[in-house]
Amino acid sequence: MVERNTVSVCIPTCNRPALLCQAIQSCLVQTRKPDCIIVGDDSTNDASEQMIADLVKETDIQIDYRRNPIPLGQNENTNSVFDRATSSHLILLHDDDVLLPNAVGDLLSCWHEHPTLTAAYGKQYVMSHDGAIDLKGSIGLNAAYSRIPERSGLQINDWEVGLLQQFPNDGYMILTSAAQSTHWRPQKDAGDGGDFDFGLRLGFTCRGFFFLDRFTMKYRMTETGTVSDSKNSDTALSSYLILERFNFSLSGEALRAGEAIRAKRMAEIAPLAMAQSIRRGQRKQAFRIYCSRHHSWRKRFSIGGVRRLSMLLLSLVNPR
Repeated sequence: MVERNTVSVCIPTCNRPALLCQAIQSCLVQTRKPDCIIVGDDSTNDASEQMIADLVKETDIQIDYRRNPIPLGQNENTNSVFDRATSSHLILLHDDDVLLPNAVGDLLSCWHEHPTLTAAYGKQYVMSHDGAIDLKGSIGLNAAYSRIPERSGLQINDWEVGLLQQFPNDGYMILTSAAQSTHWRPQKDAGDGGDFDFGLRLGFTCRGFFFLDRFTMKYRMTETGTVSDSKNSDTALSSYLILERFNFSLSGEALRAGEAIRAKRMAEIAPLAMAQSIRRGQRKQAFRIYCSRHHSWRKRFSIGGVRRLSMLLLSLVNPR
């Protein structure tokens, strides 16, 4: 039987021992300590394993570390740490991010007021690779994802939390049962948009989401991160395709509102999705996005739009 109000922090990692150490240290200094820290390691060396072996000697908090003999990839590694959790609640933490000391206690307290919640999440600070907080960027990030005072508390429409991406990429607390039953979809299905896809599906299948209008974590814009480095990831393209294919289980006014949000989100990411399609050599897909209603005439003939079209035409002349 699962003990109520127990919390695991789940950290999938790959080849970033120094940043992973900071992530774990942020868990160890919580005002309400987590009951367990679960690490799934896809690293190609034993640096993280050795670092954690030293940390274990300095804390009485259980650190459940597992090195994957064959790297699982981000999506399946995330599922693996979810599945190893035996607590009632868990927090997903990326290996390059950190929790603020109040995170576990503040997020868990949301269930005291609303016992039937599925998930709770706060605001994110944006920080540079070296840890400096970008306050202006932080305000802009949270506003862009509807993490604003007017939206605080229990959310009225559960389906909006994933569609608006108010549900964050990490740092959220969620019922372990919900995380394990929803899971991240495989890389072949969700691409680099696994975190967005997870939150989107969660909002359409579960009930009870609480936005806490407090900062609970710092999100690092790393130089080598999968999500934040647009040169190496296809996050925008993956998210565009996920939105395009997603079947809304809505009707009436909710369906119209959902379609409006979908169209707005796709219009926002269409330019970058096109550029990422070109980089992947998917020229037909890039042209389809360029001509779609989500890439307006104004964007097509903007400086950026002309540049993207030139990139596409150049790729046709000089295919790799």
